[in-house]
Amino acid sequence: MTAVARAFLCVSIDCECDKGPAWRTRRPLGFDGVHVGIAERLHPLFRRLGAKPTYLLSPELLRDEHCVERLASLDDCELGTHLHGELAEPGAFEPEITDAVQRDYPPELERAKLTWLTRTFRDAFNRAPQSFRAGRFGIGTSTISILDDLGYTVDSSVTPHVDWSDVSPGLSFVGAPTQPYHPDPHDPAKRGAARLLEVPVTIRPSALSRVPLLGKHAEHRWLRPTRSSGDALVSIVRETLEAEQVARPERPVVLNAMFHNVEVTPGTSPYAATEGEARRIVERLAALLEFARHEGIACIGLSEVPGVLG
Repeated sequence: MTAVARAFLCVSIDCECDKGPAWRTRRPLGFDGVHVGIAERLHPLFRRLGAKPTYLLSPELLRDEHCVERLASLDDCELGTHLHGELAEPGAFEPEITDAVQRDYPPELERAKLTWLTRTFRDAFNRAPQSFRAGRFGIGTSTISILDDLGYTVDSSVTPHVDWSDVSPGLSFVGAPTQPYHPDPHDPAKRGAARLLEVPVTIRPSALSRVPLLGKHAEHRWLRPTRSSGDALVSIVRETLEAEQVARPERPVVLNAMFHNVEVTPGTSPYAATEGEARRIVERLAALLEFARHEGIACIGLSEVPGVLG
């Protein structure tokens, strides 16, 4: 087996209702990001290139029967959950902007919302979800234990090198592992003894990340087609493979790209106001998937990662 063949790619997509500038929710709720973005643009691309995506579903999609029907019809993909707490019971409502961070909820309220989300997914698809990502990457000291209790096998909320303390005090993944690991139930950014596996988003650190004061605000390079060209995405993959295979040559490397479904349709996110901008994001994703296929990097679902690691 070649070194590159010991690599796997996940494409994990946060799936939400249609948004707009500054992530403001469109009124009335719209789902072009599902019916056009996923069904007509993303999923045909994944099928053509033999890649298996993971669609992480926010509560409002699970409430919409047409979204559930559309998503249930997709083959060769993984469906998981994605929590924006305002949209989950108890106390659900439709905010202008989903800016709540679940780690800031009291533990009993976070548990109740995650339980409702998990049960609603099960009712919609007749199976339990295995993978999860927190809205705004906002996992905290109770989240991992709750997910463990609910039967999840994978979380993907950790963004190595990134400090989100301006979003929620104390929310930081600076120093977190960059490859899958079993987290500390009380500190998800550290290794521990949780049953669940953490599959962090692939992010290359900025050259300024170690500089005092400047490092906190450095722009890291995400494996995300929203802002990076196809060539840049390939460069991130190559750098990650080299770094991780040197650090742990005995273990497969897992790459985890992320973006939102609403980024590939015009006017439904802050990132693509026009059809041309939306199409370019899809083209960048295609470049990443084509490179992975050429290099023998299998594109798998998030919940398959524990199996390939053994």
